[in-house]
Amino acid sequence: MTLFDEAEEDVLKELFNLSFGKAAATLSEMVDAEVSLSVPCFFTMSKESVAEHIHSLYGTAIGLVGMRYRLIFAPDQTIPGMALLLIRATEIAHFLDALYGTHIPEEMVTQVEEEAMQLTGDLMLYTCTSSLSTIFSSEIEGEMPHYYRDGPEGLSAYISLSDPISAENSADSSTQLVLLRVDFSLEDKTMTGSLLTCLEGDHLPHLKREITRFMAAYLD
Repeated sequence: MTLFDEAEEDVLKELFNLSFGKAAATLSEMVDAEVSLSVPCFFTMSKESVAEHIHSLYGTAIGLVGMRYRLIFAPDQTIPGMALLLIRATEIAHFLDALYGTHIPEEMVTQVEEEAMQLTGDLMLYTCTSSLSTIFSSEIEGEMPHYYRDGPEGLSAYISLSDPISAENSADSSTQLVLLRVDFSLEDKTMTGSLLTCLEGDHLPHLKREITRFMAAYLD
């Protein structure tokens, strides 16, 4: 899929970088540590390939919080998406230590990780998507984030983008998605992670129009 030209792709990455940056600032306040962000990566891939991409980054042992949402430009102009927070499972204990400001005993990690991860995902993913909505002057609707801590078998179904808010759901796994990813790390902490957002390709002409408007208004 070559919906966006190079200039539009660069603008899209920069706009998402702004929204990811807001989420990173939220995380920084939560853990009282500086958060470093990588340069955003831009991909187009099938729905099935998203799970493979995540596995290539983190293997099969991950802690993942996902939030389905959609940007609404008009009643008939919406873009379904999913925002994801990923942390390698072996680093979740380090993250909990940073979050609570004290060492969490190993035997307590499993008791607190789901609630802590879901709370973190709720704040970070909402910050990211609401910031994106503000940038594009759209409305936004979404589900509550949910925590996924399991093997690879159910990951593709978990990150499916079939829109639960709309009756016009698509089960076609060959549908192309745009995926943007930023990796992050906590300075002086042994923890890295990623923020991702996937947008459904069938609806992206709406986004292309918004990018064109943005470029005309701010880049000319």
